[in-house]
Amino acid sequence: MRKEATPAERALWRWLRESEVKFRRQAPIGPYIADFACLKAQLIVELDGGAHNAADVQRRDAKREAWLREQGYRVHRLMNEAVMSDPKSAAAEILALIPSPLAGEGQGGGEPRIDRTRLDSSDATQSIGRSPHPYPSPRGGGVRKSAAADARPSRKRKLVAEKDALPPENLILVGAITGAFGVRGELRVKSFTAALEDVCAYGPLLDESGALVLTPKSWRPLKDAVAMTAKEVKTREQAEAMRGTALYVPREALPAPEEDEFYAADLIGCAVVSVSGAPLGEVTAVTDYGAGDMLEIVLNGAVWRLPFTQENTPQIDLKSRRIIADPPKGLLPE
Repeated sequence: MRKEATPAERALWRWLRESEVKFRRQAPIGPYIADFACLKAQLIVELDGGAHNAADVQRRDAKREAWLREQGYRVHRLMNEAVMSDPKSAAAEILALIPSPLAGEGQGGGEPRIDRTRLDSSDATQSIGRSPHPYPSPRGGGVRKSAAADARPSRKRKLVAEKDALPPENLILVGAITGAFGVRGELRVKSFTAALEDVCAYGPLLDESGALVLTPKSWRPLKDAVAMTAKEVKTREQAEAMRGTALYVPREALPAPEEDEFYAADLIGCAVVSVSGAPLGEVTAVTDYGAGDMLEIVLNGAVWRLPFTQENTPQIDLKSRRIIADPPKGLLPE
């Protein structure tokens, strides 16, 4: 039976899926399910937690590994803690085991695409021309209509990281310490990532100056946060002293988002233009007041908000820092 991916598996997968070698996650191999498998290279990768130090678990692991080797597979094991502390290096260690002729056959295929539109044609101009409604002129009356009132389908785009603040250059805000548990230094961490536990999945966590703050060791879910242990924090007093600390990761530690996923920090500062090329302002924030993600845009000093859907933003070109928007009528400021 498949199991929910652990933070270490999530962290490693973000790097393996961008490689030039095709890996499968939670791959069925005979009576077993491998954490990761490159079938063409006959390589199995297993991530082990502390439970694998128990004698009975080691016996089961040995039996499982013997069977896999009989089928011609190599088995490479890594500890969860090693992966969590440096997932990029863990992925590089695994890829070094792959014969070079298999390169270029994977899911990554080199540099990830930046323009993540879902247009009906490769010709962006023609596709935008088939927009559900024409570019609206500003209307009087001061009434702003919501996207829901516009009656066209709404397919929300996905944000995969923090959306309430512009972080320092080259750092992405992924969480904040909000309290402590127990007497052994367990931390309560508010997560700004799409999946709460992913705050633990990017390796060491930094403060706003880029200095190391925490190296996550383990976590457990809470209702709206995670409880985390880190090797730098041993006591409740140390944990309490860190209350309010914002937690960042380097931008380069984050893998490219999947298609139609975006980091909020990459959207902030983008110019917004209409389908006809008219300037509509600049993105200054990405917010969510309960109805979904919204781009906060400033146009000639006036703030307006655009629901972050594929229909409203048919083309996003992060390389040129430009978003083509097709807003519903009534949203633009007068």
